Amino acid sequence: MFKLITLFSVFFNFLAFADVRESLTSAQKEEVVNVLKANEKLHASFFKYDAKSVADSAQELKNAMSKVSHEKIKKLLKFSMTKLDEIKANKTKDENGQNYHTISMALIYILNTYDVGSEYNAYSCPMVKKKWVQNSSKQEKVHNPYAANMPHCGSKDTSF
Repeated sequence: MFKLITLFSVFFNFLAFADVRESLTSAQKEEVVNVLKANEKLHASFFKYDAKSVADSAQELKNAMSKVSHEKIKKLLKFSMTKLDEIKANKTKDENGQNYHTISMALIYILNTYDVGSEYNAYSCPMVKKKWVQNSSKQEKVHNPYAANMPHCGSKDTSF
């Protein structure tokens, strides 16, 4: 699993330097933005860590992902949907956080590849070695969902 995450990290970092993102139809863009909005709720649940809210928000995100019609994006989200099923209220914050990081890596890939606007960007924290997607238009300051003891540790990795 670690090798897979490392491979994704390297691959996504190369994509971050790409200047042109692929266009989507307005309907496809709306579907992806709905996924990112559902992810915002999950991000907020992790930031304040409420296990029940995290589990409920994970299922809402899975529901939004299931409505994506773009075939390539749907394929990219398939594994993430299985990881969302693993986020449970009875699991530890670290276990749920690892699954959220894996899901975030797929969302970051989508952000780097497809033009979904400029509201959402990729963020990372070198201390916990994890990444996430955050709505930059609503939260300009870093909101690290993984480390409650350092909630604003990290950096904005993209600027769309």
